[in-house]
Amino acid sequence: MDQQNTPRELKAVFVKEMLTAGAWKVGVADLSVIPEEQRKAFPVGISIIVKLDLSVINSLGHGVTQQYFDMYEKANEQLDILAEKAVSILERQGFRAYAQTRRNVRSDSQSRTLLPHKTVATRAGIGWIGKSAILVTPDLGDAVRLTSVLTDATFEPDEPVTVSKCGTCEECTRNCPGGAISGNLWASESQRDDFYRMEACRVACLKRAWNVKPGMCLCGVCIISCPYTRKAIEREGHTYDFPAIEIALKQDLPEILQLQKKSFMQVATLYGLDSIPPTRQTPEEILEECFSPDRPSIVLKLVLDGKIVGSVRAYEQDGTAYINKLMVDPDYQRRGFAKKLMKAIESCYGGRRKELFTGSRIERNIRMYESLGYRKYSEKEFDTVTTLVYMEKV
Repeated sequence: MDQQNTPRELKAVFVKEMLTAGAWKVGVADLSVIPEEQRKAFPVGISIIVKLDLSVINSLGHGVTQQYFDMYEKANEQLDILAEKAVSILERQGFRAYAQTRRNVRSDSQSRTLLPHKTVATRAGIGWIGKSAILVTPDLGDAVRLTSVLTDATFEPDEPVTVSKCGTCEECTRNCPGGAISGNLWASESQRDDFYRMEACRVACLKRAWNVKPGMCLCGVCIISCPYTRKAIEREGHTYDFPAIEIALKQDLPEILQLQKKSFMQVATLYGLDSIPPTRQTPEEILEECFSPDRPSIVLKLVLDGKIVGSVRAYEQDGTAYINKLMVDPDYQRRGFAKKLMKAIESCYGGRRKELFTGSRIERNIRMYESLGYRKYSEKEFDTVTTLVYMEKV
């Protein structure tokens, strides 16, 4: 060790070199509370974090993409390089070190390692373990990858994080496609099985990644649904894209019909009616409306908390796109989902004229349509109590 430098100065030199080499954040962990066999008798751990591309993370609501897979693999390769570089720097400073690279560390049948990178990261004050069993950081949420190095460096350790900051948030719990997350909070003494079911997660990951890389376990819903990740995405100037809008299939129609009846009962109540046509539509009628070859329609759905909470449909005739049945579950309104659905369905018809109608008493809808560039061009009495306002966008 260079006797001219203090431990604090050596730590500063080390961290600066690692950041210059491409690490996003570096922390030092006191591992003395961890059994010696887990830490290979080294007293200190170095947590090395890289940032993931938030624009790629923002697309995860649409499913696993090739771009996400490539970024994931590149990050893993970068982390191995950084870990080896850390060992080189530490040894140059006179310390012993061991890199927990993919080559050096193997998982057991339950995807456990002897000393997880996440454990080192929490001991190094980088973040905490979320309900989804992945590291959450205050600045980037879950949009990080990490590795670790074991050492005997006399660096001053950072303050560890020992409790979760997820609180009552259950975004990842409700949206996990595999139902793998129990919703229990992590603490430093927790075992993974206390709050997370690995096998359920693995199966869901295999399904979501199959079209990109058969056999690869990748999902990312817990990453994109985390509010800390959302804040990072928005701080970087992106429009948060979760939940994603998807094309609805025939098998979605029963759920969409139930949503339709629930949503349009609000309108019926506004007019003092027991029902209106959308609440009386039958399964046969909605199938004909949405999937008739004589009038092909595009039906969109918005899925959140494992269920369809929004939908809209449209068809084209004589150069006009007729948009109808815009609906959002009453329990999920006032979150911007209606406007998001409208923008998505409009994108399907490019520069074509768009037309829609709504009830004259539904002032909130009229204001929203006007904010999207629609204007009133006609009014017609539907019955003795209902006047329909027709709007267009050209």
